[in-house]
Order: sequence, then C-alpha cells, then structure tokens
Amino acid sequence: MGNPPIGTAAIAQQEAACAAGQQNPPWYRTLVPFEHYDSARTSLHPCAQFPGSMTGPNVVEAHATTDNVYYSQFDIATRGTNDMYVYFGGNGDMNPPALQTFIAKVQPGTMRQIWRTPLSDARKNNELHVSGAVDVMADGNLVAISDHTLHKLDGTTGKILLKQDMPTGSSPVNDSAFNGIDAFSDGTIVIRSMNRPAGCPLNGYSAAAYKCPGAPSSAKPSIIGTVDPKTFKVLSWLELKGNVLGRVTTSHYKGHDYAYVTTPTQIYRYVWNGHTIKQDTTWGPVTYTKPGQTPAGAPVIMGDWVVFSNNGTPSNVPMSVYAIHQGNSTRMTHLDPTPTMKPGQVSYYYAKVSADAANNRVYVMDFGLGTASAIDFRDGRMSLAWKVNQRSNSYITLIGPADKRVFVNANAHSSTETDPTKYNYGPVGANYMDQIQWRDTRTGKLLAASDFYPPANPAGTVPPGYGGLIYDILGNGHAVVMAVRPANKNEGTSPGK
Repeated sequence: MGNPPIGTAAIAQQEAACAAGQQNPPWYRTLVPFEHYDSARTSLHPCAQFPGSMTGPNVVEAHATTDNVYYSQFDIATRGTNDMYVYFGGNGDMNPPALQTFIAKVQPGTMRQIWRTPLSDARKNNELHVSGAVDVMADGNLVAISDHTLHKLDGTTGKILLKQDMPTGSSPVNDSAFNGIDAFSDGTIVIRSMNRPAGCPLNGYSAAAYKCPGAPSSAKPSIIGTVDPKTFKVLSWLELKGNVLGRVTTSHYKGHDYAYVTTPTQIYRYVWNGHTIKQDTTWGPVTYTKPGQTPAGAPVIMGDWVVFSNNGTPSNVPMSVYAIHQGNSTRMTHLDPTPTMKPGQVSYYYAKVSADAANNRVYVMDFGLGTASAIDFRDGRMSLAWKVNQRSNSYITLIGPADKRVFVNANAHSSTETDPTKYNYGPVGANYMDQIQWRDTRTGKLLAASDFYPPANPAGTVPPGYGGLIYDILGNGHAVVMAVRPANKNEGTSPGK
C-alpha cells in the first residue's frame, strides 16, 4: 500500500483558487462545502481535479487508514486545504447499528483525528437514527443535523455554538429524524424530517422506508422547517403532504426561493418569502410513479428543470428518471434507462441522480440491476447516452471541468450472493466488496479502478479531497485514500482489476 498519497500540493492550490472563484451561495467557497456540493444537489465538484490520463492507462495509489475509526461515515466536508470534517455514526441500519453521531476534524490525506464532537445519542431511547450531514456555511462555521436536533459548530475548535431541537408535528419525537439540510439564497436553512410508523421498534432508513408495516405511507407526515442561520431560531414550519424519504432540495428561480420534496408518489414545491414557507399551489403536485414503482430520492436542479429518479426502494418494475420544468409543472418528460427487466430482477437506487447542466447530462445508478447510466437531456427530451455494468448505492460524484468531466462511484461485487437485496454491508456479516471506479463521462469508458475493499457506507458520498484525492469511506469505520496517476511505461494499469 505504501505511504499515504497525501495528494499534490500544487493541485491542492489550483483547486483552492478555483473554488474561491465559484459562486455557490450560501456555502463556503471550498472544494466540498455541502454534502452534494451545492444547494441544487448536483454532486458536481467542478474544481476537483482528476490527476490521471483521459486517454492512456492509469494507476490507483491507495492507503487504508488504520489508526482512527469513524464508524458509519456519511460525508466529508472541507474548509481550507488543511481543514476537513467527517460526519459519522448516523446509520441505524448498520450491523451493529450506529446510533451515536459525531463530527470529527481530520488531517487531509491520512484522516488522523484532530478533534471529535459528539452530537445525538439514540442508544438509550431508540430514537429513529439516520445519517444527516456536515456542511460548511459561508462564515466558516459548520452546520450538522442528527436525529431531530440541528447543531452549529466552530470549524476550528469543534465547540457546539448553538443547538436547536426541531418540531416534529404530529409524529412522536422518537419516530422522527431529520436528514435533509439545504439552504435558500438568503442563507436561511431549510430542513425536513422523515418518520417511521409509531410503535415500530426497527431503526435506520430502512425502517422508515419499507421495513416497518405499511412504511413509508403509514407514518405521520414529514415536516419542513426554516431556521435562521445566525441565531438558529425556527422561523417557520409546516407538515408536508406525506412521509418524505428524499432530502429537500432548493432552487432560486425567477427571483423566488423554492424547496422541492418528494412524497411516496408525488413531488411538491414550497415557496419561501423570507418569513414563512408554504406550498406553492401554482406548481404541481406531479405524480411520478407508475404501478409498482417506489418513492423517489432527492430532486436535483438542472437549470430550468427538476430531475430525479424513482425506485428508491426495491421494485419489480423498471426505474424512471423524470424531468419537470420549474416554470410549468405540466412540462415534463421521463426515460426508463432499462425499459424491460427479466423475471426475478429488482430495480432500486437509494441515493439520487447527479446532473451536469453544462453537458446536458443526467447520471443514475440502479443497484438492483447493477448498472450506471448517462442520459442526454436536451430541448426537453431525454435519450440514453451510455449504460455500463456497475453496482452502487452510493451517490455519484462528478469532478473536473466541463470538457474533462469524470464520473466517480463505487462498484459492488459479491462472490457468494447473487440477490442484490441480500447484500449485507455489515460490517458484521458483510458479504460483498466495493471498489472505486473513475469513468469518462462522455463515453462511460473506464479510466481507472481501485482494488476491492470492505463495503462503502451505503447511500453515502464518494467525496473528493484537495490534492486530487478521492476518499472511499467504508462502513466499518475506516477509509481508503486514493489518488490516480498516469501509468509509467510498462507499468501495470488499474482498469479491469
């Protein structure tokens, strides 16, 4: 494995200079300020560099961390080139369950801990526990959600500056968890809950999504609330039209601040006027499921359009990718990346699409079918650009400038289990392995692939880091820090390993 590939200082400085010039309100100007980079949730990191070759063979250098354990990591955020933060401990579906959430500041490249701050602890009361996120606000402070409590932390010391318990509406507090932070253009934080049915003892995302009887529809409605980013005072909140599994997504469109949320069968829009949030009755709601399809994940904003995929839980019918116009909700289109399925196959993807407006592309995975697809989206029409075999429930990361965009995600393989719904990410009982793959977004060509490691944290991010690094954050609490470089003459290459 060699020494940790700490990245290239020259690349880190180039990435920092690029990030400083980006317009990404209301987040800090850094490489990874927000769980999906921007409030639109594109997962496009335009300043993160791919140090490998787009045309020739590449090598993946990797270092597995061993000295610190960040069990059940969800995302990583950066501030300066030497400031990196990890959100972990929030996945009640792990075996054993991760029921205590922390934020840690770590050393980039090695992930050695500098400090860690505990947030909520659901071990005693079995409060619904799902992964939130850590994000970096414009003033350099951190914002994080855990269970039903919002936290502001000092990014230098880790001290909790403010805490705010969020209202849960008609849902009992223990059955309600918030995992969807976003923000409007004025900096106001917007956040929504997801619920499990009252009386169900199960925990984790799966409890709220499908394991509890009748879930998700049998649970009380989610709430959406707005919070002042400076005082952390709750400004406004209301109950939604159902139990929402996908994270909330915001858009500043035609002078208005909107929030989009997906109930189990419909997508709604809410408008923020600076004082209150309310349903926008001029737009939608739009039904996005056909018979047998399951709820969508988070929407993504792509210019004038809202794009998203359904089948967020296992389904025996094909997935659809939808686009709905922000200016007119009757303008919509959709495409099924795999329009027919064989008997016994399932289709699902816990995460969400990624979008690249500059290249008119939408990207989506199907964990059940084991595919990654690129969809051309031009003039309101969708067509399949390419589809390859790759199995992942992690969020797709897009890196690099528009003319050299690279697709990065995990790829799962099991030598013992053929049914993807029975993949166990453990760490106790894990029955598959993951690698990280880099692909040319133009063609789907495999540029580089890592070795296989224990499973990545399911439905987590595959974050870039300063210096051209990619972090494979594992469910067992460790991580693999990776750097791609062009292969030397006569050197073994990584694609196809």
